[in-house]
Amino acid sequence: MSPRLQIALGLLRIATGISLLGPGLNKLGWFAHPALEPILANWAQHAPNGMVVRYLHLVAPHHAGLARIVAVGELGLGTLLVLGFFTPVAAGIALFMVAQFHFASGAMFQGSYLMGQNGLVYLLIFPVLVTGRAGVALGLDGILGRSMRGAPRPL
Repeated sequence: MSPRLQIALGLLRIATGISLLGPGLNKLGWFAHPALEPILANWAQHAPNGMVVRYLHLVAPHHAGLARIVAVGELGLGTLLVLGFFTPVAAGIALFMVAQFHFASGAMFQGSYLMGQNGLVYLLIFPVLVTGRAGVALGLDGILGRSMRGAPRPL
């Protein structure tokens, strides 16, 4: 892989991490006062199909725990992506988390999802980060990888 492509992937990884960190910082209050229940109820009222309604009714009773998981997920995964640490794992989990949000909110079932400025494009970034070695340039994965190659091998 060319150094320019590695840097481009590193910058994409950092930007994606920041895009998770921002909403995560806005949800810091969810640790003390989880505010996910009214959001889930609103999504259920405007759900595009029965499958989404069933999913929301399944997760709604766990809204307090989910609110905290969402906040930790956005902050933790965003930080890992910005640092380029455990990049494939962080990007894989972030893909799952963001897909759950897009599904539960019903955004995935709107025409604008395919043609809008985020949605599908945002989701497709995560597989690129998982498979593209995005932590090699400008990230701890690359620093640790280079230092491990230089370390003597155990007997």
